Amino acid sequence: MKREGEGTIDAAVLEEYVHQVQDGDAEAFIPIAREYQRQLYIYCCRLLGSEQDAEDAVQEIFLKAYQSISGYKATVSFNAWLYKIAYHHCLNLLHRRQLSEKLGRLLKGQIFAESAEQEFLRGAFSEPLSRALVSLPAEERSLLVLYVFHDKTYAELSEIIGKTPEAVRKKLTRIRRKVKETMMKWQGEEQWEPSLIQSKS
Repeated sequence: MKREGEGTIDAAVLEEYVHQVQDGDAEAFIPIAREYQRQLYIYCCRLLGSEQDAEDAVQEIFLKAYQSISGYKATVSFNAWLYKIAYHHCLNLLHRRQLSEKLGRLLKGQIFAESAEQEFLRGAFSEPLSRALVSLPAEERSLLVLYVFHDKTYAELSEIIGKTPEAVRKKLTRIRRKVKETMMKWQGEEQWEPSLIQSKS
């Protein structure tokens, strides 16, 4: 089953492109970028809450991937390796943004101003789910987005965040419980939302 935004390159062919890039063929990176551009853009949009920020982030992620691809080894999937770069890049952007926004609010005397990603989530999802996602720390929200919306397995998430698959499973169980509890505080949530959060195991 194809994942959201996934391209059409077979895994073995993709690995061959990676080997070609590692051997010095820069043009072989073009089909790799084309394969992952849309799904990385969607992921960055969901975390950063800005199309422009997402576009910039994708370009920076690909640049980092290209510069460090010599260190990639096929002991892990290239998919997980690339998303690990994206995961940490987006979290760094969010942490820097949060610090900047806190300083800005202190200077302007604004305490309750929403961040860009909070505004995006409120527009992209219904009120109960958006409030639940906004309430999560960036790391937890990123993990849940990768799991629910990008169909990453426990093994892939293990590689991405540097935890064991069992630790990932337990962490996701706690996150989904937090989301469900937050959503239950609000009336009128759409039926697909709690089932989507709970359906995978």
